[in-house]
Amino acid sequence: MAKIYTTGRTTKAWRKLALLGLLGLATGAAHAQSLNYSTSGATNVATTYTDLGASATAIATPNTDDANSAATPIGFSFSFNGQAFTDFVLNTNGYLALGTTAPAAPFFPTSSTTTTSGPLNDAAQKNLLLPFNTDLESAAAGPAVYSYALSGTAPNRVCTIQWKGVSDKSAAATPAKQYLSLDFQVKLYETSNRVEFVYNTATPSANTDAFKSAVVGLKGDGAASRQVLLGSKGSTAAWSTTSFITTTYVEGSATGVNAHNFRRTVGPDAGRTYRFEPQKANDVAVQTIYSSGKLPIPFGTPHVVRAFVQNVGSSAQANVTFTLTVTGANSFTNSKTVGALPVDAAGTLSFDAFSPTNPGTNIITVTAADDENTANNSKVFTQLVNATTFAYAQPGLVSAGDGQIGFNTGSGILGVKYTTATARTVTGVTVRIADGAANVGNKVYGVVLDAAGAIIARSPDYTILAADLNQEKTFALSGAVPAGSFIVGLAQTANATTGYFPLASQRYETPTRTDAYFSIPLAGGAPADAAASNLGALVIEAITSAPATCPPPSAITVTSVTATSAIVSFTGPANGTSYAVIYGPRGFNPATAGTTVTAATSPVTLTGLTATTNYDVYVRAICVAPDQSTLAGPTAFTTACVPPIVSTFPYTENFDGVAAGALPCGIATANINADGSTWGIVTTGTPASAPNHMRYSFSTTNAADDWFYTPALFLRAGTTYQLTFKYKAGLAAFPEALEVKYGSTATPAGQSNLLWRNINVNNATYATTVAGNDDGQVKAITPTTTGNYYIGFHAISVADRFNLYVDDISVTATAITGTSQALQQAINIYPNPTAGNLTFDVRGAKAKNGLQVEITNMLGQRVHTTTVRDNAVQVINLPSLANGMYTVKVINGNEFMMRTISVQK
Repeated sequence: MAKIYTTGRTTKAWRKLALLGLLGLATGAAHAQSLNYSTSGATNVATTYTDLGASATAIATPNTDDANSAATPIGFSFSFNGQAFTDFVLNTNGYLALGTTAPAAPFFPTSSTTTTSGPLNDAAQKNLLLPFNTDLESAAAGPAVYSYALSGTAPNRVCTIQWKGVSDKSAAATPAKQYLSLDFQVKLYETSNRVEFVYNTATPSANTDAFKSAVVGLKGDGAASRQVLLGSKGSTAAWSTTSFITTTYVEGSATGVNAHNFRRTVGPDAGRTYRFEPQKANDVAVQTIYSSGKLPIPFGTPHVVRAFVQNVGSSAQANVTFTLTVTGANSFTNSKTVGALPVDAAGTLSFDAFSPTNPGTNIITVTAADDENTANNSKVFTQLVNATTFAYAQPGLVSAGDGQIGFNTGSGILGVKYTTATARTVTGVTVRIADGAANVGNKVYGVVLDAAGAIIARSPDYTILAADLNQEKTFALSGAVPAGSFIVGLAQTANATTGYFPLASQRYETPTRTDAYFSIPLAGGAPADAAASNLGALVIEAITSAPATCPPPSAITVTSVTATSAIVSFTGPANGTSYAVIYGPRGFNPATAGTTVTAATSPVTLTGLTATTNYDVYVRAICVAPDQSTLAGPTAFTTACVPPIVSTFPYTENFDGVAAGALPCGIATANINADGSTWGIVTTGTPASAPNHMRYSFSTTNAADDWFYTPALFLRAGTTYQLTFKYKAGLAAFPEALEVKYGSTATPAGQSNLLWRNINVNNATYATTVAGNDDGQVKAITPTTTGNYYIGFHAISVADRFNLYVDDISVTATAITGTSQALQQAINIYPNPTAGNLTFDVRGAKAKNGLQVEITNMLGQRVHTTTVRDNAVQVINLPSLANGMYTVKVINGNEFMMRTISVQK
């Protein structure tokens, strides 16, 4: 199963305990002493930032870099972590310690992505308030000013501590400075013991926009779960999206939790406030509502509203009443009482089902009985009752900073399961495309699946446009679903180069409900429940209509695919009288393009197809006129290749025209030793020309005996052909061996002419061959007979080497201009007749790299080849030649001379 990724959001880990008693609410484990602040009392709100001004009292520090102040009075007794404090110590790196003990170094996290050291993970550092803990210094316009002020009257006074004119610090181990200047405050409230972090706008630096991390939150006695309460957000997400966790960033990062990340282009808005209310003894929270944002009637009913509730107080609760109220277009009220709600107990509460009958907007509210903290006692959910559409996501709720979900560089389907009381036809899948620039240009499509993950229907591929970002997009299709559960989804195709996250989600649903959101392989398969990833509500809607009186065909398959034909089989509806099969290039629009074949029944044979082409095929049933079904499909297939005969030169092959693992049409491989190692096209190993090259993958036990061959090359007598290619070894320490031959068949036996050989390929970067007749050079091909020839690349490495690579093959052609009078005069061949030895006396041929000699019989068959040097006398021994007449051709570049000799033994 492909891994789901998120960007621009954070996730929370929740205790998901079963409910016991009447509603199954569970008893929590023994309640350990923990920080008296929790996520239920943490909120992210917009207020006003008011600078303390000149009336504030300055807080002296030895310097503005890694320094502590003296103990400073709060002005009243402040209760935190089960203790009463009257003083604090400010640290210049964006935090303070309650009490009179100054923090000890290190004063800030030493890692940009975790908090492996620093005050958060230092066991000796306790009772910390960390509004922006990172390595800070005075802003360039400084110096930084630290101050505090006491306002109000007892028992409702407020102590405000301010950092003004500070800046994150550039360092060798971290990215460059992101904020030229930043101001922020800590506010401590008398009696209520509320803590607030309030931020002013930041002045961005001119440096490269980069990811950095800060620690933001509260720390009690340690860094264990429930001893911290931390702010968490992605660096590209707005500060308004910060959420809160009760685990450290190090622990949370394993499940995708971000630190409080920041960058120069994303700063706080003025008055952005993180508010922390202390835990109350009696505090029951309604965390979220699980309902349908769009509920179709009547087939979407009866409808059950559920709520995730939790005892977030410090005392066990008994006989807690929760009330569901529906107002608006429809009215409904239902209450449930939980007999026992232990500390930390959490779970899903189900109310009685109701069946709305009026279309329009419902306001759904779930409320817990009043307690000491009424701020978290109620949640509200908006629902649109309609005639056609299922959705869990609330209408209109998505906004900037909400979830961006996808498979990164991979592929898969993100799906939502819905349940219908009667059979329906899904006519469209509506999704919200996430607001990420990387989504533009990538291909996605809508899909309908059954509950087991089998694909019922899909839309054509769609390329995301810039105008689609943060907008709803409907994919038209047609998929018949029976009564019961079905899945609709957004399919994401892979992009190996750039990851993208095309689907938006709504953050309100935390924790995410189970048995609702799934990840599924792109080709279909078992759905994997995505609730544990805590993605929020995926914005995927199912638009439905009544079942068609002429249902679409199903079970479409394509078999017996050749280069020019294919057989399409399908199952038609019982009332189908004929069928229209529409086919065209992959991704075509069947409403406006394609070729239509009509038939009375299945199967249907398609003819006249183009070889090596990707096709889509759709099928429509025609019932009693004029009734016809919607299109079923597409089903994809690819026609076979017809190996080409190359007759136009230059011929080139860089292996980039196919997907890795496939072979270009006409390229063939032969695993002669029948082991698991042979030639194949890959993207790894740095190709000479991206993205692909050819690789021989080594065997640890067998010596290489593996070929790959070019397509048939139609070579003409009287023309010289020159091969060049690039080659390398995977590792210089493991030399490879390669020989290249050519011949009349793509078989080892047919490869009778050696062109190049190197048994010590030890270059780990690509080298290009050089033409010539010397060792290490590629000899020219000069066929004496016109016909088809193949060039074979033969891996001959010893066992247990590494990998051998070939790329950028080229064959060029040069016509031989004719018999050279100069060569006739420069070359003397004797004796003639000969008993088996020929003497070549070459004088003044002006051949720099030697001359090529080819001897052919009267049938045009080449029987011997060799080279001779200029200005030398050389004897060639021909003992194997039978008596008869032979032609001797001596070639120098584009010129040649020919003699006829007689062998008489």
